[in-house]
Amino acid sequence: MSKRIRVKTPSKLQTPQGRRYLIVGLTIILGIFLSLAIKQNDEPKLLSSAREDELVRILDDLSKQKDNLELELIKQSQVLDSLKSGSNEEAKKVAQNRIDQLILLSGTAPVTGRGIQVLITGDVYSVSAFTVLDSVQELRDAGAVAIEINGNRIINSTYFNDTSDGITINQAKIRSPYRINALGDPETLATALKIPGGLAEKVTTSGGQVVITQYATLVIESTVDLITPQYAVPVTK
Repeated sequence: MSKRIRVKTPSKLQTPQGRRYLIVGLTIILGIFLSLAIKQNDEPKLLSSAREDELVRILDDLSKQKDNLELELIKQSQVLDSLKSGSNEEAKKVAQNRIDQLILLSGTAPVTGRGIQVLITGDVYSVSAFTVLDSVQELRDAGAVAIEINGNRIINSTYFNDTSDGITINQAKIRSPYRINALGDPETLATALKIPGGLAEKVTTSGGQVVITQYATLVIESTVDLITPQYAVPVTK
């Protein structure tokens, strides 16, 4: 995947030490995002109306996010070891690759690449916050590396709630039709949404509609602001 806008690396990041600081900092931020996601998805009002299978899906998704974060921490440790033991050029290459990946995961830059657009229409009975959450989970499980819904970038800390005439994404109100842009292998993503019991079937059987379009080039312009940790700071040895 390539970033929509290529920004010149700041002078502070042109040294291995500067890159180590940024990598550790972004890893801490991803951990904060995961913690927020767990708290937000645990809101009593939302969960009290959830079915058992929906609760199981949420728990399973959070468990997967926890496992992914633990793997990410292991990878970061390996990156730091490589930066310490490798040559200067190798260290720069590894650090830049990791920075690009973390920027992608944190949603702080526009991205472009192959993907699909999912157009979901329906009333509040056929399309709920759980419907949208299920779509995000299914897309992530199918390998989506970046997701946007009605101009809102979706990351680990994103949460959804039902309203009287639509849903909210991080308190931003959106209404039907819901336009989901997801970057990844188009065929794999589309197939994941069309499997029996998947998003497309659930929405259509409830009276809504789902239209999936594959693109060789799809742009996600929306971004999220990088949060500066209030209490955590990088530690160097």
